[in-house]
Amino acid sequence: MKNITIIILTLIFLSHCGYTTVYKNQKSIDFGVNITKTTGDNEINNLIKNEIKLYSNNVSQRIYNTTINSNYKKKVLTKNTSGSITDYNLSVTSSFTINLKNGNKTFRFEENISIKNQSDTFQQKIYEKNIKRNFASSIRKKLILAIMSLDDN
Repeated sequence: MKNITIIILTLIFLSHCGYTTVYKNQKSIDFGVNITKTTGDNEINNLIKNEIKLYSNNVSQRIYNTTINSNYKKKVLTKNTSGSITDYNLSVTSSFTINLKNGNKTFRFEENISIKNQSDTFQQKIYEKNIKRNFASSIRKKLILAIMSLDDN
């Protein structure tokens, strides 16, 4: 009985603490993003396009035609004494050119991470794929915030 009371009180206090997520209102975005052209790394571009589709309102009056150019690099950082790779740096650079009434606006976003090489190549590929998804999600968040700042001006 005492544990249930503690749990209920904890839930009551936490529900009234005023916490809201940073991206709470992003689902109610009143603009759409139309990807007209992609160049560079196809896998990263497709992941970013899928992320943008989740948050884009394509029935809005404001549709931003955008082109994407993404580059993905996997760079060897260190090797051990036998010459085997031990650490990698994964990086993505994405440039977005948005067509506006008074010209074009370009945004450039970068993400990178250093990772250890795993002995299991299958697990390594899964891990890298998850990192790419996280990169795409982060870049989408930055793009949405950048477009929202365009709307404020």
